[in-house]
Amino acid sequence: MSSEKFETLDEDVQVLFEVLQRKCSGKLEQCYGEEKKQVIADVERGIDEARQAIFDMEAEARAAPGSFRMDMISRVRRHQETASKLALLIKSSKQAEISLASSRAAMLENRSATFTQNRGIDDALQTTVRQGTAVLERTSQSLYRTTQVALESEEIGTGVIQELSQQREVLVRTRERLTDTDAELGRSRRILKSMSRVAMTNKLVLIVIILLEVCILAGLIYYKFFS
Repeated sequence: MSSEKFETLDEDVQVLFEVLQRKCSGKLEQCYGEEKKQVIADVERGIDEARQAIFDMEAEARAAPGSFRMDMISRVRRHQETASKLALLIKSSKQAEISLASSRAAMLENRSATFTQNRGIDDALQTTVRQGTAVLERTSQSLYRTTQVALESEEIGTGVIQELSQQREVLVRTRERLTDTDAELGRSRRILKSMSRVAMTNKLVLIVIILLEVCILAGLIYYKFFS
């Protein structure tokens, strides 16, 4: 009875090891992430089942007759070695998965830090751009005000020039009028001089006439009273 149970357990363990080895050599090397974690969990459960069966086989082997015990113990040891190799393989896979997860986490952290740093740089650049835009707007406003002042000054200057031009025209016309007036005054002076000469001449003629009349009157009186 013990030998039949041992043989049954031995066959079950061999079949279980074949299934587990196929999973380790096939799916375990080709899958990643959650699928790989699921395969590792399945293999670990299979190893636990195999170890439980090996434990029962070892109990059967120790209770077997001496002529069969050595062979049965030898088969138990081979199964234990196979289970240990599978467990070591799973442990290595788990460590590799943990390392990969750590690497991914580190990469994500680095990406996050880089993103945060880049975001900080972007924020700084945006702040600089906003400040530059504000400076440009203030400069544009200042230039606009300066342009307005320049235009107003130009308008005032144009008005002053026009007014000066008008005043110049007035002065030119006034000078022309003064020139005409001076010419008229010259003619008037000449006329007055002519009139003055005529008046003097007339006055002299009148004096001469008066003197002649006085002389004639005196001659008449002398002739009348003294001749």
